This record gives sequence, C-alpha cells and structure tokens, in this order.
Amino acid sequence: MVVALLALFVALDGPATAKRLIDGRSIKHGSIRSAQVRDRSLQTIDLSRKAVKSLQRTAPYSITSRQIAAKAVDGSKIEDAAVGTAALADRGVGTADLADGAVDGGQLAAGAVSASKLADGAVGPKAIADGTLQTRDIGDFYGSVSVDFKPFPPHTCQVGTAAAQPAAPGQGNTIADDVVLVSPAAGWPDPIIVTANPGANNTLRIVACRVDESQDMPTIDPDSTVFQYVGIDQP
Repeated sequence: MVVALLALFVALDGPATAKRLIDGRSIKHGSIRSAQVRDRSLQTIDLSRKAVKSLQRTAPYSITSRQIAAKAVDGSKIEDAAVGTAALADRGVGTADLADGAVDGGQLAAGAVSASKLADGAVGPKAIADGTLQTRDIGDFYGSVSVDFKPFPPHTCQVGTAAAQPAAPGQGNTIADDVVLVSPAAGWPDPIIVTANPGANNTLRIVACRVDESQDMPTIDPDSTVFQYVGIDQP
C-alpha cells in the first residue's frame, strides 16, 4: 500500500516530488556506485577534507626526470644532505654542475683527490697555502753537492763544478736547460755571494764571488760546504 501511494505521488508531481521525498537518509549506505554517478559531476566540496589531502599528496616515486623541466630543481628545493652518494650515478656530477666554491676541504676525504683527477692548470695560487711548497714541488731536478773552495782574497771569484744527481726517483735526469738556484749551508761567509748555472755534461757550476768593499780585509777560507740546489724547467 505504501509503495503504491509513493508511486502515485511521483507520477502526479514528477521529479519535483521525488526530490522532496528522496534524500541522503533514504539511500542505503554504500549502495551508490560509479555507474550511478554522472561523469565529472563531483567537485572538491563533495569530498571530505581527508580525501582532498590524499588526492593532493604526491605518491612516492611518482615523479621521474621526465616530469621535471630542465633546471627546474636547484639547491633551494633540496634539503641539506637529502642527496647522498648512492643517489648519484658514477661520474654523474661534473665540474659544470658545481658552483664556484661549493666544494672545499671539508667535503673531501683525506687523499681523495690525486693528480690524475686534476686538470692541467686547475690549481692556482689561491688554492695553495702560504709557505707549503718545497723545492721538490717547484723543481724537476733538485739535490745537494759538497764543494771545498780555495781561500778567497778580497774581490776574487771561483767556480766549483760538481755532478748533478737527482735526490729522488722520478726527477728529470738533466739540468742542461734549467734555471738553477743554489743555497749554501749555515755558516757560509756573508761576503761571498753564490750563484749557479748548468755546466757541460750535466754538471752544476757554482760561482762564488767575494764582494768586500775594502782591499785590506783578510783572506777568507771557507770550510767544505754542502750546497742545496734546485733546477726549474723552462717552458
């Protein structure tokens, strides 16, 4: 009887009567499926806040490099330490990818950078700490020789010749075209100035000249002295 009356009211008043009689309480929970919902009829206001947040959340691993425009991600979009070595392909980061000053000693493990990893001319004076270079760092040939000069009257010069031998493996084996610097050991007389230059047959010529202001000074007889030398290859 009730169903018959409901059908009669719907027939008499049409959809307007149905709209008044059928509401959310009249529909069984879970009975409406996709087939009953008109395509593209739902809006965000029809969804719960939880459902909206879920839809706005980016699923893990859903964005790949194809979805990212070139240069769209910079350092400001990445958290500190978010990218580890495991996320980088071997040789994936080149010098063009590093900002000037981005890598300093704090980011490099001890011994991590060898000569094979440095381009020619890559290390300039600003990268070298003051006072750290030694003769083996600037000369391709260095060593020491012992020379016993004869006594020096005032205003006289002498030449001492010695075979030039490298002090360590891997050095060049000739100083024929090098610029040569030489320094005597402690105790060498101040009035006697020492210079050096390459000699014939890969020898070292040490030139010592006494430069007193007066002719009346006594003769100076230095002891046998060790001279340190370094040959710097000319370009």
